[in-house]
Amino acid sequence: MGARQGSSERLPDNYQLIYDVIREAGAGVHLTTNDLYLRASSRRPGIGISTVYRGVQRLRDLGLIDEILLPGADSAVYEPTASPHAHFRCTKCGSLSDVAYELPQRTITELSKRTGAHISEATVTLHGLCQGCCAA
Repeated sequence: MGARQGSSERLPDNYQLIYDVIREAGAGVHLTTNDLYLRASSRRPGIGISTVYRGVQRLRDLGLIDEILLPGADSAVYEPTASPHAHFRCTKCGSLSDVAYELPQRTITELSKRTGAHISEATVTLHGLCQGCCAA
């Protein structure tokens, strides 16, 4: 079994492989479960798609990867956990890119006060036309 980064907890070999694939893809690369399956199965032909689905759920729950759910997208995408940032999705070509932005803590605190809710996580997704689609 492989060792989890920064922890003594160990991941099953298949989950470690999935984690390695996501980490090696790097920041700013957003992989679908099918992308992960194709990359993992090229390294370990016997891995099943259901193992990949279970693996991303476990890795997400452990905080090792981020799951990005976008309205209008065919499926969730996954990326290595990174510093807080937003995402931009082009409404014409569907491209997804990282944007260096995070909601200010004062905004989250104010929204918590206004709603009476404890906000544990905030994500920002921007939609519009990417530079390439604007130029076309």
